[in-house]
Amino acid sequence: MGLVVTLKITEIDENRMVMKRSRFPKAMGIMMLCISSVFLVMYKAATIYIWLLFYSSSILDKGLFFAIMISLFGFPFLGFFLLFYDKKILVDKKLEEICIWFKFFFIPIWRVRIKFAKIDEIIVENVCNSKTVAMHREAAKGTGKGIRVGYWLMSLKGKDLGKFYFDRNPKKEEILSYAENLSRLTSKKVVLIER
Repeated sequence: MGLVVTLKITEIDENRMVMKRSRFPKAMGIMMLCISSVFLVMYKAATIYIWLLFYSSSILDKGLFFAIMISLFGFPFLGFFLLFYDKKILVDKKLEEICIWFKFFFIPIWRVRIKFAKIDEIIVENVCNSKTVAMHREAAKGTGKGIRVGYWLMSLKGKDLGKFYFDRNPKKEEILSYAENLSRLTSKKVVLIER
C-alpha cells in the first residue's frame, strides 16, 4: 500500500509536463470499500460475540475487540480516501515553476509552487535496498528471475527549498525517466544514489 499513490506522466512536450496519480489507487479504494461491506455483514452477524470480547476480563479479548473495531472503521475510511484523493503536478518551462495540487473529492485543498531557481539538483535514491523472502526463494530455486529491490524516491534539493519529496516508484527505469524529463525542463542535474 505504500506505493499505491504513484504518479504517471499524462502530457509532455517541449515546454511542460503534467503528472497525475495513476488509476491503481482508485481500484484499491473500490476494493477497500468492498472489503468494508463484507466486514459490515460479518459484524452484523457476530455483534453479540464481538461485544462479549469487549466486556471480557482478558486483555487479549479486549485487544481483539479493538482490532476488529479499528478495521471495521479504518477500511472504509482508507477506501474512501484512496478513491477520492488526487494529486497533479505541472512543470511549466515558460513560467519556470512546478505547481503541485492536492485534491480531495475533486476540491483543491492545497497547492505548492516551486520556482526553478530554488532547485539545485534532482535526487533519485534507492530508499529500501533489502532482500525479500521472494528474492531468497528465487535464489534458492536458481531460476534467475529478477525481482525488484525496494523502491525509489525522487526529491528536489535546494538551499532555500531543503529536500522536497517529489515522487516515489518501485521501478528504477520509470523514476529515472521522470527525473530526466524534469531535468530537461528545469535544466537541473539528476543525482542518482544507489545503496
